[in-house]
Order: sequence, then C-alpha cells, then structure tokens
Amino acid sequence: MSTGQRQKSVAGECRECRTFCDKLIDPAGCLAIGCRYLYTYEDVTTGQAFMGCVNKVFKGELDLDSFLLAERGGGFGGIKMTGNPLPQCQFSVERAYEGDGPAFECVNRSFFDCDHDGVEGIRAFDLRNALS
Repeated sequence: MSTGQRQKSVAGECRECRTFCDKLIDPAGCLAIGCRYLYTYEDVTTGQAFMGCVNKVFKGELDLDSFLLAERGGGFGGIKMTGNPLPQCQFSVERAYEGDGPAFECVNRSFFDCDHDGVEGIRAFDLRNALS
C-alpha cells in the first residue's frame, strides 16, 4: 500500500497502515456486566444453548456450553468486532503484523479509543446544561 492509498475498513478493523489492527470483543465481559444486549436461546431440536449480541457488535453465535467450558479452562478470549460497539463493550485491539519503520507506525490512534456517541453514549455531567 503506497502513501496516500487507504484500504477500505469496516467496523472493528483499521487498515490505514501495514500493521492491520482488529478490535476484539470479550464475550465474558458481556456476561460479567449483564449486558442487556446479550441474548441466549436454546435450539429445541438439539437442546444446545447459544448466545449472541442483539446489536451484532459480534455476529457469531457462540455455543454456550463450549464457551463456559473454555472460560473454566483459562478463558475463551475475544471474538472479532463486526459492528459498532456500545460504550460498555469491553474490547481489546489485536495487531496482525509487527514491524519497524514508517509503514508500521499507527496513523489512526483514535481506533484504540471507545466511541461514546449515539443513543447509548455516556454523557459527561455538565452543570451548565442543568442550571437556570
């Protein structure tokens, strides 16, 4: 990728340098905070239970028994973010490539931040808006 060219990125990934970063959601964090957007259901034909995200912050539906087993054995880990995260979403950033030189230097430092815009955004308490 030459200077000035940028690969189109989707939610949860940054392709603005050669490092290629992805945001990973921690489903254990969703369970720990009791996220209201985490759903579970049981497949009546197989009896298997699955969980997923209503907002599709991660698209995959996870087998609940396998997930809980992995958590007991050291942790399931993260799943690639595929949608826009909510402020309560716990995520980490994984870099695909490490390297030296300008081509590997981060040019999108805001990618590591949480976005607090939108309906579920956390608003700072500002007395100027409430006093009359």
